[in-house]
Amino acid sequence: MSASKADDAALYPCRIDDPFLLSLHPTVRRALAWVFVTLLASMYYLLPATVLVSLALATCGHVISAAAIGLVLLGGSLLPLHERPYTRRLCQVYYELFRLRHNLTQERIRRLVEDCVERGERYILGMHPHGVVPLQVLLWVAFADQYLRTAEHGTVYGFGGMASVICYLPGLRTLMGWWTGMPATYSNLKRNLTSGSGATFTRAKHPGRNLYMLPGGVAEIFTAQPARHVAVWKPRRGLCRLALETGARLTPMYVFGGNDFYFQSLTSDSWLARTSRSFGCSVTLFWGRWWWLPTVPLTPPHGCTIAIAEPLPSRRAAAADVEAAEWGAAE
Repeated sequence: MSASKADDAALYPCRIDDPFLLSLHPTVRRALAWVFVTLLASMYYLLPATVLVSLALATCGHVISAAAIGLVLLGGSLLPLHERPYTRRLCQVYYELFRLRHNLTQERIRRLVEDCVERGERYILGMHPHGVVPLQVLLWVAFADQYLRTAEHGTVYGFGGMASVICYLPGLRTLMGWWTGMPATYSNLKRNLTSGSGATFTRAKHPGRNLYMLPGGVAEIFTAQPARHVAVWKPRRGLCRLALETGARLTPMYVFGGNDFYFQSLTSDSWLARTSRSFGCSVTLFWGRWWWLPTVPLTPPHGCTIAIAEPLPSRRAAAADVEAAEWGAAE
């Protein structure tokens, strides 16, 4: 095997470089990782439970208490979205817990960053699988912020497209905003790919930012089960159209271990799964390490690996190839 092919097949462990996290004892870092990831997953149970409690209070005549809970939820769902770059670095705390690795060589990283900053290339990174609770997003925001950069160009982190329903869930809305998430409407994605700017992309000579998202959506949630690898892509024509209209390059990405965090009760095309897809949110019961504490995740037996494929040619590159072929034929 040649050296270049060996590099392409290699996996590289992600290592913490945040000064604050490095100052902590490894046992403390691991404990914090367990606590934070469990609290995040708990939101998927806590928010519906809070709504049910509010309705129960209203039914029992405790209207003021129900209204107070409703106002708190409403306020949390309307908080403005603010980017907090330092919170991405703090997500490095999950590297050790989930033994994160990646497949990008230094040469590929430099080429990607230079293409973004110097030549104005933009990428649509489609991450599979979605998973029951997409904890791989925590790994991705830390990885992208730390590794998709060079010393002279800075980071080309970009922005994330999230399901519109997340924008109305208190707590989750705020976290996604910290990590530069925004509603995945077509107009939003197109505007930010072509003219977006922000704290993560200030050194670029060209407008626009890279997009990362989970294109499998709700449909892929119902295929998630430990040790199972399924990517739902067929119905997702919108990203292809977006790439054609903006010139961005579609980049397939798979997180091995992304389905291994939780078991769930529904893994078929049931009426509940179809209803969930219609409303853009999933309705299922999930559990991890213990059924009596369901939001504590399993740790993938082989760790997690972010595998990023070579980007597909953009419309601009395809046009250049056609033009070169025509010149060659003319000669």
